[in-house]
Amino acid sequence: MTENSTLSRFKKLGQRFVRGGGPPSNVKAQPIPADVAAERRSGRRVLLPLDVRIKLGDDDPLDARLRNVNLTGLAVEPGDGVKLRDRVSVGFDGYPEICPAFALVAKVKRLLEPETPGAPTVMGLEIDREATSADAQKNYRRLVRHYLHHRPLLENLNNGYFEGRCTSCDWVGRVGKRKPRCSRCSAKVVPLEDE
Repeated sequence: MTENSTLSRFKKLGQRFVRGGGPPSNVKAQPIPADVAAERRSGRRVLLPLDVRIKLGDDDPLDARLRNVNLTGLAVEPGDGVKLRDRVSVGFDGYPEICPAFALVAKVKRLLEPETPGAPTVMGLEIDREATSADAQKNYRRLVRHYLHHRPLLENLNNGYFEGRCTSCDWVGRVGKRKPRCSRCSAKVVPLEDE
């Protein structure tokens, strides 16, 4: 079945609903395609594969990895041992030139079963704005926006690029290793780690 035929079927069902008629009795209910069903969020998610620490109640912190984020929520793996509506603390390390270390308090809204056998369960978290400090929320927004505007940094940094600072005008950005020059003033750019 093609995508166009699926969309036309949804349109016809929607028109029947608006007119007051239900689907004919001989038509089976079709499941919503996975790519349509998955996007029921208030904001678009961005892949952000960063290492974090999660803590559930009084348990010891566990190493975890972000899968994707938006400004109101995030997906973290593994999600083993948590239940819906559990409160989880997500700890982020400090990121030079972006934000210091911080922690978010979030509620488990969804548990996504692994797509392949042996893969970890993913938990969909919604940030609890009342339980999370204003500074932590500000640092999280700064981190997400930084990587939204610097998407290439999420790729393998060994592919000939690095994030650096201009020695003349303090511009920060991604430059090539062969010619590390500032895009504003053409001065030399040094890696942030060298500062």
